[in-house]
Amino acid sequence: MNTILGAAAFLFIMILVLAFYLFNKLQIISALRKTVEHLSKTVRELDYQAKMIIQGDMELKLYQEEVEDKLNKLTLLKNLIISSLHILDKEKLFLQIDEKTINDLGFKKGLIVTTDFEEKVNVGFERNEIENIKDFILHKKLLVQSLPLISADTEGTKELFTALSTRDFLIAPVKAREKVYAIFILANMLIPIDVRRAEKEIFSIICMYLGQCLDNIQLFEELYNARDDLEKKVKERTNELVRSLREIETISRAKTDFISGVSHELRTPLTSVKGFSSLLVAEKFGKLPEEAKKRLQTINENVDKLVDMVNTLLDIARIESGKTEVKIAPADIAKSIHDVGEFLSPQMQAKGIKLIFDTPETLQVYMDKNLIERVFINLLGNAVKFTPRGGTIKISANVNNNQVIISVADTGYGIEKENLEKVFQEFFRVDNDINAEVKGTGLGLSLVKRIIEMHKEKIWAESELGKGSTFYFTLQLAKETNI
Repeated sequence: MNTILGAAAFLFIMILVLAFYLFNKLQIISALRKTVEHLSKTVRELDYQAKMIIQGDMELKLYQEEVEDKLNKLTLLKNLIISSLHILDKEKLFLQIDEKTINDLGFKKGLIVTTDFEEKVNVGFERNEIENIKDFILHKKLLVQSLPLISADTEGTKELFTALSTRDFLIAPVKAREKVYAIFILANMLIPIDVRRAEKEIFSIICMYLGQCLDNIQLFEELYNARDDLEKKVKERTNELVRSLREIETISRAKTDFISGVSHELRTPLTSVKGFSSLLVAEKFGKLPEEAKKRLQTINENVDKLVDMVNTLLDIARIESGKTEVKIAPADIAKSIHDVGEFLSPQMQAKGIKLIFDTPETLQVYMDKNLIERVFINLLGNAVKFTPRGGTIKISANVNNNQVIISVADTGYGIEKENLEKVFQEFFRVDNDINAEVKGTGLGLSLVKRIIEMHKEKIWAESELGKGSTFYFTLQLAKETNI
């Protein structure tokens, strides 16, 4: 009995032990199951993260490839610009678009044809393909030239699919300022993918750049041709002017010789007439009737005028022919002014004209004394003629640096502005009431101008109608003069 109870107790104990052991194992299994579930979740998360990393790496690689592709295309554009920057020939410009350029754009084939279908660039296109493209351009001229870019997505390009046997193509006009110079076609991408935005953008930029280059070349050619035409015209006009100048010089020499010859021929008979008229007026051949004596006095006065005209013409002819010797040396211009004033004082006293001198007591200048006194005689004589009775004449000499400006001013009728330059021309006389009354030849001021120009100086006139005229000329101050 005890044995049975002992065995039962042992068995019970063993069951308890096994139950405890089983319970313990179940707890361990439960813990392990939780651990497995956690590890499984972690693995799934790691797997998802790995997939995301792989996807990100692939996207980064694609983005990097896209960036590199864009950089390559920008490098292509930069190299194209650098290589064509100084090209001024259309053929050389088109030579920049070669097979490498087409490939760098991502295509196998490239074609550039002008608006009159002249082929400038052909990379990879067969003859039948080119003809099909030309036919398409001809029939779709408005579409091709108006749109900035044509691709497979553009409406109306179905005919081109068959012509090129591909949907991978781009077409754009090469134009500037609305003028189309050529059509650029790309076809068959190197990598069989759809034409991307990058290819379209760089292709459009290159077409615009080529158009601008062609426009610049055309403008340069037009400018160069215009310059050549202008040079030819200038040369022709220069030759014409040289011929005209020679003709004028020949005519001028003939005129001078004629005036000189005629003046010499007139001088002898005028001298004879002057001599006889003077004797007759002086009644050396007997008493004359009063009327006859008046007529002879008129003749004598007119002969004096003719002699003066002939002498003036001879002086002008000598100056023009270079026969007049100019002896320029230091001389006192103030003394010459006073001497000429005294010489013409009887004429001024007869008209009641007041003569004013505004000069230093002495003033040394470089001049030919005789010729400059002739200038004063003419200028002062003109002033006396055109200054009304009771008027004023003023002669001034002012020093300006190394130059002396001499002026002869009167209070006469004056000269119109449009005639101020003309008064120095031979035989020119201002058309007004005063000149109609005052007789003259129109040669005095012409002679004066030539004498001043022989001194390599300037002469000019200023005037105001009703207030008088002032004639100016310059001479160089003598170095030894102390002012």
